[in-house]
Parts: sequence; structure tokens; C-alpha cells
Amino acid sequence: MHYIKKLLSMALLLTITACSNQSTTTNTEGENQNTQSSVQELQLYKSAIIALNNNELDKAEQLFITMSERQPNIAGSWANLALISIKKTDLTQAEVYAKTALAKNPNMPQALNLSGYLAQKKGEINKAKSYYLKAISHKSDYALAHYNVALLFDIYLQDIAKAIEHYQFYLAYSEQKDENTENWLEGLKATMAANNT
Repeated sequence: MHYIKKLLSMALLLTITACSNQSTTTNTEGENQNTQSSVQELQLYKSAIIALNNNELDKAEQLFITMSERQPNIAGSWANLALISIKKTDLTQAEVYAKTALAKNPNMPQALNLSGYLAQKKGEINKAKSYYLKAISHKSDYALAHYNVALLFDIYLQDIAKAIEHYQFYLAYSEQKDENTENWLEGLKATMAANNT
């Protein structure tokens, strides 16, 4: 934390110095307030993410609500509120938050992926597929969206070739090894090969 503050302070100091060299008038009071506000926003965000990662859902929810009140046009807070609502199994509220996130940023991959998950839960498989594929079109290395659409192709749509393709992308882009999916993928490949002979 200390390192982040120090780095942020140095970056802001360099920015302020560069700006002051370009103009003979300075507004140090306004700049100090902006710097302090930025540091506070960064700390609030960090606290919210830590709470979410620690599964402290009520705390994370309150922090993200505060962020959404301070910066209502930032889609990330709304997407995180949708995720928290999903974790709390309040899918109706999750859908409201996901829609708000997409209203703020219609191309946000995380909000699209969450919307796909919510559509899938409601049995709207083609709508879910559309959301997942749109998420991937905006972030081609989005492992979770590849996994989710692979499941749709595999389980619901019975398109094994496309399922294999997206499972492979998921495994390639995933930050952790997933032996279960690797084994499942090998089984799908064997089934597909047997059906093609």
C-alpha cells in the first residue's frame, strides 16, 4: 500500500510539475484536492476489491454503492454490484445492476458476461450466447466468457466443435491450470473423432 501511494504521489508530482512549467499560473489548492480525491477513490476501490475477494459481500456492496454514488457513470462499480448480487443469489437485483453497467458502457466485457450468466439462469440460451460472444468480441482473451459460451455450446446447443474451440481458448487464456476442463476437452475431442469416422 505504501509503495502504491508513493508511486502515485511521484506520478502526480511529475504531472503537476509538467503542467506548472507550461503555464505561469497554478492552482495548487485545486490540484491538491484532485490528488487527495484520486488517492481516496483509489483506496476506496482497493478496499472494495479486497472485501469482494475475501467474500465480505455486505462490506464490498456498501463500498461499491459509495463508489457508484460518487461516480455514477463508471460502469465498473455497477458490474461489481451485479457480481455481488449474484453471489448473494439475488438475481433480480443482479440484473438491475448489470443493465445499469451496460447502460454506462455497452461494451464492457465483464458486464456482458454477467448478463449472459443471468440470461442463462433464466433459460434464455440464445440471449446468453449473444452476450458471451459480444464480451469475447470486446476482449478476445476473456477466459471466463470463453468457458461460459463453451458450456452453452456443449450442454445446451450440442455444437461440440464450437464447444471444443471455446474450451481451448479458455484453457489458453486462463491464469490457472484446470485439469477437469482439460480432461473434459479430451473426452469431447475423442467423441467428435469417433463420430467423424
